Amino acid sequence: MEQKSDKPQLKESNDNLDLIRMQTEVALVDSMTKSKTLTIMVVVGVLAFSGFAYFLYKMAGIQ
Repeated sequence: MEQKSDKPQLKESNDNLDLIRMQTEVALVDSMTKSKTLTIMVVVGVLAFSGFAYFLYKMAGIQ
């Protein structure tokens, strides 16, 4: 008897385009093009992080 696994078979690829698609940034941009909500969340997050970094920079400069 042969046991059947529920896991899908992994396909190995040496294609350079697949290596580019596996990058986190590429996947994020691809998801952002499909979702307006995700785009807004990323923009707000970047602005909040930048504002916090600027605040810390200004606080460190006042001595």
